[in-house]
Amino acid sequence: MTKTNRFLILAGVAAALVVPVVLKKAGGNDIKEVEVQTVEQHVITPTILASGNLTYQTEIRMISEVMGRVKSLHVKEGDNVKQGDLLVQLDPATVLAQLDQLGASLAQSRLAIDRQRLNADTLETKWKRYQQLRASGVVDANTFDEVTTQRDQAKIELNSSQQMSLQTEAQLKQAREQLAKTELRAPISGRVTQLTIKIGETAVPSATSIAGSDMLTIADTSNLYAEVNVNETDVARVVPGQRAKIVPAAFPDKSWSGTVETVAVSPRNVQGQGKSYPVKIRLDPSKELQFHTGMSCRAEIETRGSDATLVVAVPVQAVQYEDSTANGEPQKASVFVVEGDRARKKPVETDIADDTYIAVKKGLEAGARIVTGPARALRFLREGDRLKEVAQAADADNSKAAAKPAEAAAKP
Repeated sequence: MTKTNRFLILAGVAAALVVPVVLKKAGGNDIKEVEVQTVEQHVITPTILASGNLTYQTEIRMISEVMGRVKSLHVKEGDNVKQGDLLVQLDPATVLAQLDQLGASLAQSRLAIDRQRLNADTLETKWKRYQQLRASGVVDANTFDEVTTQRDQAKIELNSSQQMSLQTEAQLKQAREQLAKTELRAPISGRVTQLTIKIGETAVPSATSIAGSDMLTIADTSNLYAEVNVNETDVARVVPGQRAKIVPAAFPDKSWSGTVETVAVSPRNVQGQGKSYPVKIRLDPSKELQFHTGMSCRAEIETRGSDATLVVAVPVQAVQYEDSTANGEPQKASVFVVEGDRARKKPVETDIADDTYIAVKKGLEAGARIVTGPARALRFLREGDRLKEVAQAADADNSKAAAKPAEAAAKP
């Protein structure tokens, strides 16, 4: 037997052994291990993602209205204060000296007024007497005119001194207000969240952030908020009263629950991100998380309407999509339904979705059993494949358990 004949015989034997195996696999006779779930009704809760910061409802930045050296501090950072409590005492020496000076000037002005009033009264009496003498012809016109001029000048000087006295009184009142402003008192009850000045430093009255202008910050810590920026494409779906989950950056495995309280009517331009609208979310009280104002956070705002009902829905990962052959047509969606021990591909029409489930408008009824995973098996699953059901992953069970409260809330 030649080498060629022996090669052909060996090739034929190999083909006879390999081809049946290939055909068997191609024919779908191999068993795929998959996760199976019964289709049920769920309440779909779409969410909007936004980022922002934790904040208090009211934060007041204390700035001195007068310039002065800090004489004493009566609080430290973290202290709780009540409205009216003394926080900072500035050195009042300069204002007190100004008060003494203005007080002495006012007293001098009042003495001058008394003297000028006496002089004006004397000239008024003299003018009346000369008026009678002028009528009888005893006094000439020049003398009478001179007395009249003296009387009028005395009245003008008296009025001028009175006006100067009023001006000095106003300055004295202003100086007293300046003295009162050397004591910085708490405008609200709350907590000192920031203290940026020390004893001996000079407080500077300024609206801009220069050295000495910011003294301390008081916040009303009774109300905790998250202020997040919602994109302009999503803000129309956000209204007060919606629930939200707030996840602080420092505690990624924990979260607050909250309620949307206000939605801004005017946008805020964020560089590189377009327009966004500030949304304030009031946080529910929590003893587990420590609140720090300014901490970064993200929010998941639930946009489910008050009329939301139970709908047929399947896990998001169970839906497969195929690109449409015609331009402009939506993607074709389908799921694999379990019939006996075989996978059957079934087209469906989907609707809204949340993080866990997607609603099915057409093509599927509650009670059907569908393949939900694992992802690798779904990716290579084909029509007619034989199936073997395995236990679902723990994360899928947890997601299903988390959805139960929302479903119960929607049931009558």
